[in-house]
Amino acid sequence: MEQLPGTITAEQKPDHVSVFTKNRSALIRYASAITGDVGLAEDMVQDAWARFVSAAAVQTIQEPTGLLFRIVRNLALDAKRRRTFESRLFAQDETDAAQRIPSDAPSAQTSAEAAEELARIMAAVSRLPERTRQAFLLHRVEGLTLVEAGTRLGLSKSLVHELVVSALEHCREARRQGG
Repeated sequence: MEQLPGTITAEQKPDHVSVFTKNRSALIRYASAITGDVGLAEDMVQDAWARFVSAAAVQTIQEPTGLLFRIVRNLALDAKRRRTFESRLFAQDETDAAQRIPSDAPSAQTSAEAAEELARIMAAVSRLPERTRQAFLLHRVEGLTLVEAGTRLGLSKSLVHELVVSALEHCREARRQGG
């Protein structure tokens, strides 16, 4: 069979698996330095490998090591931005809640207000689209990571993140509006 100009045969294709395995520890350390979370860094390196393999399937990778590090860096920076954004969202909620609770023993009025607010939030959660509600409950109530929730729902980590943020914004709006 005649080879087309510019095509690479199996013998010519670089061994990307060995490049990945050789650099895996360094990639994890690199992502961990950006995110501050080794477990998250390991997940990112696996995501980076999947993206790398997809890219290698459709194009020639001239610098496989550089591309792997670039993909990991982009994923780590995205995760860091998401965490910063989420921490600001949650910090505001915690500050609001702390300002409304004057002591360890809530008054009857405070308890009644909290019960009403909880009812409003539960009603808001029940009005969410099914997939958004499931992602929110798995992540925020059951404590699953975004990756674990995504696996359970058959969704990507980034889509689960978007759904959780959307649900949080919906709940925050329900709190502001009083229903």
